[in-house]
Amino acid sequence: MSQLFRPLGTGRSHDPHAGLVIERGAGHEVWDTDGRSYIDFVGGYSTLNLGHAHPRLIAVAQDQLRKLSFYTGGNTPERNLLEAQIAKLFETGLSCQTGLPALYPATVTGPAIKVWLSTTGSRAVEIAWKLAYANRPGWLMRFDLSYHGRSLATAQITDTLRSDALSGSALTDAGVQSLLGIIPFPRCGSTCDGSCTQCESSLAVAHDWLAHHHHSTSAMILEPAIGARGYYFAPPRYYRRLVAMIREHGVLVISDEVQMGLGRLGAMVVSHADGWFPDLLVLGKSLGGGLLPISAVVGHAVGMDRLPQGIESETFAANPLACRIARETLTLLNDENFLMQVRFEGDRFRSALRNALPEVSVDGRGLASVIDLAGIAGHPAEVAWNWVSRLREKGLLVHLSGVNRDRIVITPPLNVGASVLEAAVRSLSENWIHR
Repeated sequence: MSQLFRPLGTGRSHDPHAGLVIERGAGHEVWDTDGRSYIDFVGGYSTLNLGHAHPRLIAVAQDQLRKLSFYTGGNTPERNLLEAQIAKLFETGLSCQTGLPALYPATVTGPAIKVWLSTTGSRAVEIAWKLAYANRPGWLMRFDLSYHGRSLATAQITDTLRSDALSGSALTDAGVQSLLGIIPFPRCGSTCDGSCTQCESSLAVAHDWLAHHHHSTSAMILEPAIGARGYYFAPPRYYRRLVAMIREHGVLVISDEVQMGLGRLGAMVVSHADGWFPDLLVLGKSLGGGLLPISAVVGHAVGMDRLPQGIESETFAANPLACRIARETLTLLNDENFLMQVRFEGDRFRSALRNALPEVSVDGRGLASVIDLAGIAGHPAEVAWNWVSRLREKGLLVHLSGVNRDRIVITPPLNVGASVLEAAVRSLSENWIHR
């Protein structure tokens, strides 16, 4: 199929799957234009937590299409119901937390939690950034491996867009980048107890930044596990220590759970599950069930109401069709038995991978897993590319990731069957090309 009309900047030369033309998907499978099927363990980078074309999502979408798909201004029953559903999800975690920040006073009249609906993850991050600045003007802190979007604003707090086209520009080098405190993310992995050398070093950098700049720092935006830059996992204790340190200086915390929330790590809100509480929570990707883009910023009314009316406007934000799909998505995902199964299957999958592939390092949480090839002999990036390409030929799609493109990310649907995970382990082992 011709791509003659596609600009160069839309290309994905780093992606071994870039040449595939997919025309259909159902559950964990997709089919290309030649009719060949593949197990899709890329999953839209957690956009497809319920797989392709989930029948209940299709049913509610069809029903809503017959009623109302769009209305200017967005004040519809579906929007109201979704906002209440997300607020309840957030309040459940709020009730379990101690030592809450100033934006969460003990006595507030009216609804405690408010929800700002948007379209994409990037837009939601931008809104969260504006809200943080409105509450506490100043610089921003982020991880060195951060990924928060590719829009003009979020590119400045993302580690992936330091491209030649932008390098040296006032925007990237003398603009927002100069107002960032960049904290090294510990690469110790999920099994660390939170007190290793890398965790301590990361916390020391954060401490030093805050000691010198806390009066002029607005917030730290973080991910509860690193996503697009290679799927790195740090222990919950590290996050609790980091957030406690930030709290001591009155700096706000934004948790970007666009990629890792809504069940991907076996919890709906990862920060809550891990025992720390953000001022602002950002959700997206799978909130739309893989059917439509929708995202949300969640926080206490005290902080959420600091921006005046009319300062933000998005034509398609909170449209009733996306809201109806999001409501059903949350209903399907927010089930503790389901989330427990996600955690169980993820642990069993990684255990099987370690047994089948002793030459590589495997880490992960929930149904987010990564195979690290950095430690193998030779050229890890080349081996990773060839391995992913061979797996594609054999009908398994996984994601090539990491700063050096030497990490293999595996993100199946959360409702995938155990037999499919077992088949994936066999394929990964049988097609491993470095033995």
